[in-house]
Amino acid sequence: MLRSVCMIPLLGLVSCPLSAIVIASGDPNAQPAVVVYSDEVVNAIGQTVNLSGVVELETSDGLGCTGSLLPDGYSILTAAHCITSYYGSSVPSSVSVYFLGQSGSVEDTSTTYYVDPNWTGNSTVGGDLAVLRLQQAAPSSAARYSLYTGISTTSPILLAGYGYSGTGTTGADSGTYGFGTLRQGQNRYDYTGDALGWSANLLVGDFDNGTTTYNALGTTDSDIPDEVDLSFGDSGGPSFYDGEIIGVHDFIDCSMDADGNCLIPPSGHSYSTSDNSYFGQIFADTSVSAYASWIDGEELQAPEPTSCSLVLLGLAVTGFLRSRTSRRPS
Repeated sequence: MLRSVCMIPLLGLVSCPLSAIVIASGDPNAQPAVVVYSDEVVNAIGQTVNLSGVVELETSDGLGCTGSLLPDGYSILTAAHCITSYYGSSVPSSVSVYFLGQSGSVEDTSTTYYVDPNWTGNSTVGGDLAVLRLQQAAPSSAARYSLYTGISTTSPILLAGYGYSGTGTTGADSGTYGFGTLRQGQNRYDYTGDALGWSANLLVGDFDNGTTTYNALGTTDSDIPDEVDLSFGDSGGPSFYDGEIIGVHDFIDCSMDADGNCLIPPSGHSYSTSDNSYFGQIFADTSVSAYASWIDGEELQAPEPTSCSLVLLGLAVTGFLRSRTSRRPS
């Protein structure tokens, strides 16, 4: 079940924080690319990624997100908004962590979390990162991922997450393609966030499926035939470049008309009054390069934080509708 978090108008625009994001298949006739145990995925530029270290997260508060195993085998990188409203605010008592296993999911638990001190609750200003500490070492079969610390790239990237899926025409579909299945696909970053008035530490792409009709950012990805977007449940999941984590899934956006409808593309047809991984919409990842020193420093080094209950915060942002929506197990 989806829980609506907020609807705050600002200058005729709306913004909602999104506690979980998912992948929606770009081709209306395609099936979502489901990942099974031991799958190795080759992206459009021939890079191979083992996705066994991409994990499903469920908090004790009932929120669903995605994360990635870091090299120490105990630390999970995810989005801060999956754990807390802002740095220093309350957190869930525990998070269940599920790895793909040969005979089914392998469960672990985290009760220790480290939130980037730059996290204000507003994804557009950056810092939306957290590291979870597992109570036991991850399965030896689970891939460990290093961080990509090079310059931003416009080459194809591979996105993965446990969220809802669907198509760019219908949007994410919780009934048919619900939370809890690992899926993957490809897209690319078109700009850093400063091009849209956001933090330069955000990596931003659009969902155009190779056509100018749905091109929200002005760069058509004709070399990626079955492009994907993010949706509810993918928050905190990884984007990979050259086999390393380059970005952590943060939020999806759309621009709006005077009536509060998402424009798909911004100058064309509107499908909905809310963003739901439709063609023409925008996704943003937090770049790990800018925060690599902090992430590396939290692997088996930080002191225990204080735990308390989770609070969600809605924030308004000029120019786009940002969505982060909780997924609660039924």
